[in-house]
Amino acid sequence: MIRRRAFLGLGAAGVVASLASPVAAVEPVWVDTREINSFELFGDEVLTVGSHLRTIDPTTGQERRSARLRKPSGAEGPATLTVSASAIVFGWYVWHEAVYIVSADPKSLQVRWQRRMNVTEEDRGGGVPMVVPLVRSDGVFVLIAHKHSEYLFRLRPENGEIVWSRYIERFAVEAPLAWHTNRLLMRSRVARGAQASGDLHAIDPITGATLWRIRLEGHDVAGFDTALIVGQRAYIVAPLYPGESCRLHIVDLVGGVLTKSLTIDRLGEPFAYHDGIVYFGGRMPTAWDATSERVIWRADLRERQGKIIYISHEPVLDIARRRIYLGESQHSFFVLSSSDGAVLNRVDVRRGRTSANIMTVYGAFRLRLMRDLLLVGAGDQHLLAFSTASL
Repeated sequence: MIRRRAFLGLGAAGVVASLASPVAAVEPVWVDTREINSFELFGDEVLTVGSHLRTIDPTTGQERRSARLRKPSGAEGPATLTVSASAIVFGWYVWHEAVYIVSADPKSLQVRWQRRMNVTEEDRGGGVPMVVPLVRSDGVFVLIAHKHSEYLFRLRPENGEIVWSRYIERFAVEAPLAWHTNRLLMRSRVARGAQASGDLHAIDPITGATLWRIRLEGHDVAGFDTALIVGQRAYIVAPLYPGESCRLHIVDLVGGVLTKSLTIDRLGEPFAYHDGIVYFGGRMPTAWDATSERVIWRADLRERQGKIIYISHEPVLDIARRRIYLGESQHSFFVLSSSDGAVLNRVDVRRGRTSANIMTVYGAFRLRLMRDLLLVGAGDQHLLAFSTASL
């Protein structure tokens, strides 16, 4: 699925003045109306997954290659699609039953293998146990989020056989696995409530052993523990409840130590770094100077025309145009200036579509920048491409 679940960011004081930001009717370059659960950039193509694996020409939106998938009945996802020169890997979750991990050939798009892993109702950790893969040339690493028993796996890329598996702590959250200096990085959630905390783990990819572990105070950000890796550092935000304060944790990934933990009110997830500035998303996007450790600007997207706005995950920084693109769950995405946080535009992706189902959502749930195109995965499983010059 293209993130049809909305994610709340957290706001802050000292904001840029809110603009009315009416929704603009900017026409996309092209629209793909076929069922697209997720997509990712793949060389000079766009790879999509739905009933088929497809590659799309980003300029025209035309299909280049296609292979039919045998998606299990009632399957949800994939939430994450991972592609490399050696493999395409994603996963489905069938409610109250199992997850399916699928590997396909990047050239032919044909499925190489599919592995089923049981996930009973008792084994679920309070969320949907989605498959979060990371592909290396010599191994496929898979985290099954929100699963109580063994949830971290290394699989053989040629056949999906298990090399090793791990249960680490209470459960893993739905956050991307990362790779840094030949180590696998993952997040786990230990406790919730007033004593909420989670850990950042460095895992030996050969043996699955823990190399180091750091305890980080605070909750995950609306279901995610997102880490932004910049050189040898990781920036991680964790809200503190009750209240509006957040911890900004800065971790030395080489030494495996927490170098600093700052308190900043209403901070969203970090998503980009450029020229000494860390950018945070959520409903109050923020630019923070990493050297002086001060907020440069903040924007307020919590409400528009009397309606509460829910900002989706994974904003995009456009360095060339000095823009930030943030999706929201209702029907649009925002365009902000990365210089001062001013709201420049709000672009409609719904385009007049309606549904009798009141649960249908149309907003921008996945954004990717490809040269001069912004690719937008919409909640109704459409894929749209917008020229950044028109935004």
